[in-house]
Amino acid sequence: MRSSAARLVRDSSLAFLVLLFFALIPASARAADCSAGTLVTVVAHLDDDLLFVDPAISERLDAGWCITTVHLIGGANGANFAYVQTRERASRLAYARMAGVPDEWIETNIPVAGKLVHQMVLKAKPQVRLLELRLPGGAVRGGRVPLGLLWEQRATLSTYPMNADGSVRVQYDRASLSATLKAILAEASQIYTLNPDTVPFLEHPDHIYAARITRHVAQTLNKSVPIVYHVTYPTGDWPGNVPAAEVQRKRDIVASYFSIDGNESSHVFGEFQWDGNWVARRYAFADRSDHRIADFQQRPIRLFNAAANRCLTSAGSGHAPILAECTGSAAQQWRWDPLTVYPGNTQNAALVSVATSQCIAERDGYLISEACDQWDMAQRWTPWDFGLVYTPQRHCLGENDGKLTMRGCTALTTRYRWATTQHTQATDLRLATAMVGDIAGTGEASAVYVQRQHDGPGFNVYAASLVKASPPALWYASTVPFDPRATAPSCTNDALCFDSARFLLGDFDGNGKADLMVITARQGGTAFWLLRSTGERFEAPRLWLQTSSAFRPESTQQYVAADFNGAGRAGVLIAQKRTDSGLDLWLASSTNSAGTAPTLVAQAKALPQNVNLLPVQVPGSRASLVAVGAASGRLALTQIANDGTRMSVGERRLLPANFQPDFVKVTLGAVHGKASNTLILSTPHFDGATDDAVIDIATLDTADASSVPVQAATLRGMSWSDVFPFFVRDKRNAALVLYRRTDATLGNFYFTGGAPALTRYPVGDGFALGPAQELGELPGLFSETVRIDRLAQ
Repeated sequence: MRSSAARLVRDSSLAFLVLLFFALIPASARAADCSAGTLVTVVAHLDDDLLFVDPAISERLDAGWCITTVHLIGGANGANFAYVQTRERASRLAYARMAGVPDEWIETNIPVAGKLVHQMVLKAKPQVRLLELRLPGGAVRGGRVPLGLLWEQRATLSTYPMNADGSVRVQYDRASLSATLKAILAEASQIYTLNPDTVPFLEHPDHIYAARITRHVAQTLNKSVPIVYHVTYPTGDWPGNVPAAEVQRKRDIVASYFSIDGNESSHVFGEFQWDGNWVARRYAFADRSDHRIADFQQRPIRLFNAAANRCLTSAGSGHAPILAECTGSAAQQWRWDPLTVYPGNTQNAALVSVATSQCIAERDGYLISEACDQWDMAQRWTPWDFGLVYTPQRHCLGENDGKLTMRGCTALTTRYRWATTQHTQATDLRLATAMVGDIAGTGEASAVYVQRQHDGPGFNVYAASLVKASPPALWYASTVPFDPRATAPSCTNDALCFDSARFLLGDFDGNGKADLMVITARQGGTAFWLLRSTGERFEAPRLWLQTSSAFRPESTQQYVAADFNGAGRAGVLIAQKRTDSGLDLWLASSTNSAGTAPTLVAQAKALPQNVNLLPVQVPGSRASLVAVGAASGRLALTQIANDGTRMSVGERRLLPANFQPDFVKVTLGAVHGKASNTLILSTPHFDGATDDAVIDIATLDTADASSVPVQAATLRGMSWSDVFPFFVRDKRNAALVLYRRTDATLGNFYFTGGAPALTRYPVGDGFALGPAQELGELPGLFSETVRIDRLAQ
C-alpha cells in the first residue's frame, strides 16, 4: 500500500513535470511536422555549424526535416555575456536566411533532463530550433579549456546567464551534461557533429571535446542512428568540394552571420581568410551511434609542404626527418599522439612515425627520431595551428632551399605552412587563373583575370598587358549587392557571381577581338552570357544562349572555347558527364549575335570524366582537342579529331612514369610557328637537389604519336604550386607566361597570401627561354583570382 502510494506520488510528479515541459514549449514549436526526420547537429561554437557542417543542414531543411542545432559554447574564450547574445543574434539571422523566412524567433528557457537550456524557435518555420547551453569556451591557441576540464578532469562548470537580465546560471558536470545531451539526441533521425578523432590544436579544443562528448552520449542511446563527423580547421586549404550553387547559398548564410558577429563580411566573400575558404568545403566521415568505439581514434596524416611540393618523410631511427617527393609510403605517414597534459596545454602531442613508431625530438636545435617517452619535453609538439607546426622548442617547421628547416615564428611565408594531406588547393588541377587572348584586336595578347569583390558575391575583370609592365585596367565589374537581412539568395536570375560562374575567352563574334563568356545556371539549364570586347572594355552581358534542363553546369565537366567550325568565330564545346561513363561532347556554334542549340558531336564513353580538354587551333581551320588526364597512375594523352560534323576519340597513350598526374600543369602552344599542338608540361623538380624551388618544363608534339616529352627548360626560384603557365604567340614573338603568386609574409589566420604577378619568358628555337621579363604585381590577392575551371580532377 505504501509502495503504491509512493508510486502514485512519483507518477503524479512526473506527469506534472511533463506537462510543465510542454507548457514551456511555444505552440509554434509543437506544431512543427517532423515526420520526414529530425536532424540534431551538435557543435561547439555558434559558427561551427555554418562553416563546417552546412550545406548538409540546409539540405535536410529543404527536404522537410526538422533541424535542431545545439551550441554547447556561449560566445568565445573569455567573452562577456553581451558577446554571447551577439553571436546568438547572428546565428538567428543566418538560420532565418537558410530557411528563407523573416528573422523572427520565439525565445524561452526550457528544462531538459533537469537543466535549463535556452531555446530559439523560428516563427515562420518552427521546424528550425536552436538550443544554447552557453557553456564557457576554451582558447584556439592554448590556455584553459573548460569543456576539456569537465570531460577529462570531472570539473563542474557554470554557464553564462540563461536570462537576458543576466540572472540564472546552470551548473554542469560530466554526468548532467551527458544526460542533457542524451535527452536532446533521443529525438534524432540523424546526428551531425565535428571531428572527435584529432588532437588540439590541429583543430580547436572545443570542437574536439564537443564531438567526443556527442559520440560518447550517442553510443548510450540504445539505438542505431547515423552520425556524421566533420573535419574543421584543416579543410581550409583542401580542394573545394561543395557544388557551386550550394557554395553561393552558403556564402550568403555565413556572411549574414558575420554581418553581426564582427560586423563585416568581407573575409567571407573573399578567400584571404579562413572563414572564406571553409565556405566551399565540407569534409566528413560517417558512422552509426551503436558502433561502440573509444573517445579518440588515431588517424594517420601526411604533412605536406605546398611551397616545396614535398612531404615530411621519416629517414629512420636516429635520423632527422626530411622533405621528399610524395609517394604515399609508410615513411610519410604520421600520427599526432596525445600526451598526458592539462587540457589547454599547447605542447600536447608527440609526432610519431607510422613506419618506425618512433617520436621526433628536438635536441640542441636539431631534430632526431628516437624511442617515445611521453614525459620528455623534447618530444612535446604543438601539432598544427592554422598551418603552422611548432617544434618542442617553439620553433616553426618549414622549408628552405628544398630542405626541412626551423626558425622563429615571426614574418613567415607559405614555406612554413603545412597541410594534413597532399590533396590541397596547391595541387588542385581543376583550378584556373588568368585567360590569355587578343582582347584589343591589335595582335598582342593580354592576360584577363577575374577578381572577387569583397562587399558581395560579384567580381571584377581586369586586363593586363603581356608586352610591358603596366597597371592592369578594369574591363568589367559585376557588382551584386549583398543584404544580410534578405531572405532570397543574392545570386538568382541574371546575377553574375564569382562562385557560381565559369569563364571563357574567345572571339565569339569574329571581329578579331577576344570576348568574355560567363556561364551560369539559369531556368533549370545553362545561360551563356557574352561580354563583347570594344577594344577597351567588355560590354554589359547579353544572353548568347539559354539551354534546356538537359544541360546544367553541375553536370558539365568543362567548357572549351575555340573555332570548331573554321568559320572565324569561337564556339563553345560542352563536355557533359554521362550517367554511365565518360563524356558526351556537344557543340554550341556562334552566329552573328547568338549561339546555336548544342549538337552532339561525340559520345566519348571511354574517356575519363575528369580529363582536361585543351583546344588545338590551326589558323584558318577547325579546332580539335587533346584530352589530358590520369590513367593507371600515369599521365595519359588522347587525341580528339574534328571533321566538322563529328569528333572522333583516338587511342589513349601513357606518358613516362616520371610525369605524376597530381603534379603536372599543362598548356598548349604553337611552338616553332607550328599549329598549337605542342603540349607544354610543368612539373616540380624532385631529384633531391639542394637548389631552391625548381620547375621543370617539358614539351611534347601531340601530332606525332611516337613522340615523347623532351626536357626543354628549368625555372628557378618559384614554387610549382604558385605558378600557372600559358604559351603566347603574338605579332611580336612567342613567350611562356607565368601567372603566379608572390611569396609574401602571412598574417596569423591567412593560409594563402601574396599578390598575383606576371612573368614572361621569350621562347626561341628548341624552346630556349630568354631572360625573365617581370610584368609586375597585379592588384588584389592571388587566392582571390583562383577559380574552378572543371568539376573533377
